[in-house]
Amino acid sequence: MASTLTTVPVKGDTLRRLRSYKSGGASFDEVLNEMMDEIPPGSFVKEHLRRLHEEDTVSWDSVKARLKL
Repeated sequence: MASTLTTVPVKGDTLRRLRSYKSGGASFDEVLNEMMDEIPPGSFVKEHLRRLHEEDTVSWDSVKARLKL
């Protein structure tokens, strides 16, 4: 399946910063995907924090038993 290419408008300063993340023959697509893999979306982080504060803590032994580890 072929990927569709698109343009993303950014300010000149942003483009200069983005270029500084490229190394070797990496494409901007690769650079951006690497960044996104490292930093999850805000909604994921919010849900994670909600669960930490609102849901009961489960012991590691309980998790291992449930997963039969």
